[in-house]
Amino acid sequence: MVVDQLKRFWSRYWGVLLLLVIWQSLITMNNLNTIVAPSPQAVVLALVDEAEFFATEASRTVLTASGGLALGLILGFAMASLSWAAPAMSGLLTPVALLIRSIPVVAFVPIIVRIAGYGTHTVLIVTTFLSFFPCYVFALSGFQEVAQVRKDFCTSLGCSIRGFNGWRFFRYVAMPSAVPNILTALRLLAPMAILVALVAEFLIGSDGLGYVMIRARSDMQMDKSWAAALLASALSIMFFVIFSWLDTKYRKNWQT
Repeated sequence: MVVDQLKRFWSRYWGVLLLLVIWQSLITMNNLNTIVAPSPQAVVLALVDEAEFFATEASRTVLTASGGLALGLILGFAMASLSWAAPAMSGLLTPVALLIRSIPVVAFVPIIVRIAGYGTHTVLIVTTFLSFFPCYVFALSGFQEVAQVRKDFCTSLGCSIRGFNGWRFFRYVAMPSAVPNILTALRLLAPMAILVALVAEFLIGSDGLGYVMIRARSDMQMDKSWAAALLASALSIMFFVIFSWLDTKYRKNWQT
């Protein structure tokens, strides 16, 4: 059984192990200083030696990313619902959403800083605004993909489909139709939320893994900076795995 587990582990993660070997080999052969490029061993030791510190900062990044993802989902769902209920609003909301989404993260951050100032709340705002657009697009497409036979059936029963009087159709037909799309949006957005939070912390934050990276780099503690980046990558993968599992588990409950 142990041999089978090792084989499965190797088949899944041989690429990661090979990358670590190449990384360590390059550091050793070129005799690079830790300030230039730390070895995998130095990065792991930095994580172990300051495990409590990294756990605290990682939890702050996770909370900020999760909060931004949740608020982005709520905002995107609300805007998509409004666009579906009043199609004329789509002509106003969609260009605004596209405009916000087209602004790069690095260019978007100074705009928010000018409005909200520095701090964790600004990182949360940045993460929220950059998360809501995919939620808006996926939710709206889900609302609009309701089968025509269902629309005809509801119309024959005297149920309003569009407008603000069609809340029953929205509640029992359109919204369940959008759930698979929303699950897909969450699966795609979850790792990106960590990345956005990390970039925002790197630029304007006062805590979190992004702030640790910039502060450690300023102090020439490159092993600590790389450890924060490695931990952020692990969190991004973890988010993707969790939301992929949720997508797989609950999608079949809403598909027809």
